[in-house]
Amino acid sequence: MYFLAAALFCSTISAQSVISFESSEGYVLGDINSQNGWTVTETSDGPLTNQIVTDEVSSTGNFSFKNAYVPEYGDQWFPIFGIEKSFPTALDYRNTTISYDFMAPEQDGADFEFALYSINEEEEVFDILLAVGFENRGYIYIYPEMNFGGFTYANASWDANQWYNLKIEIKENTITYYLDDVEIYTGPNTSKVNVNGMNILHNNYGGSAYYDNFKIETSNLSVADVPGRNIKIYPNPVVDYVTIELPAGEKLNTVDVYYLTGQKVTGFKADTKLDLSKLHSGAYILKATSAQGKTYSSKIIKK
Repeated sequence: MYFLAAALFCSTISAQSVISFESSEGYVLGDINSQNGWTVTETSDGPLTNQIVTDEVSSTGNFSFKNAYVPEYGDQWFPIFGIEKSFPTALDYRNTTISYDFMAPEQDGADFEFALYSINEEEEVFDILLAVGFENRGYIYIYPEMNFGGFTYANASWDANQWYNLKIEIKENTITYYLDDVEIYTGPNTSKVNVNGMNILHNNYGGSAYYDNFKIETSNLSVADVPGRNIKIYPNPVVDYVTIELPAGEKLNTVDVYYLTGQKVTGFKADTKLDLSKLHSGAYILKATSAQGKTYSSKIIKK
């Protein structure tokens, strides 16, 4: 249903950051895959190539991201076509605000969804913490909790060919959504876990959308706030072989490699040097389990 990804953590993060896909930030026009840590949907033919940085339209500056329709595939039940980015350090669930600008030239096509995810090491899964979607009929829907049984329609609507600003304010006990600075929904923060990354996806029913001017504000996380991960994976990006080193005293049991969509690609047993030469270029999740029962997850890039 969603992109799933993991991140290695460091001890600090800038309190505020902006992503506007501009050349001043190191972006270039064309395929966004591997630009500044973004990865795209992986298919049986390799990663999509039409998810691009574009100068067609923008809400600020000259460039934006185009979450493009993929004509060679049919429509999907859920949003799966697009991009993913994991954060260098998890965002604090007690005090984080994320906003972005959105515009779609037409309605009655795809649903366009933005989601935030976390990594649940104990259950060995990646959890969608929340998702907000510009639905094809002009409504806005929200997953306010980790509840995939349904969704909530916000008290808001959107029109084609108009820029909107969507802001998500995450506090320890509540998550509040704003459209152009007007509150459209507030729900409980039931997960109370830090945010590890974000997705931008559509379900390929037709049409494309544009995203721009991401602003992320969060509290600095101390070393005590961030789960320790002493696993070493190198080289990353990898060409053919990758080596895994677990913390001292732990013995490697199994290693599984997954697409970002959650499908298992291949697996290894008790082998610290893995041959990944047959994988397509792109991003994958590597999950290592020790003989002591501990699990470590990391995103790797295959050249």
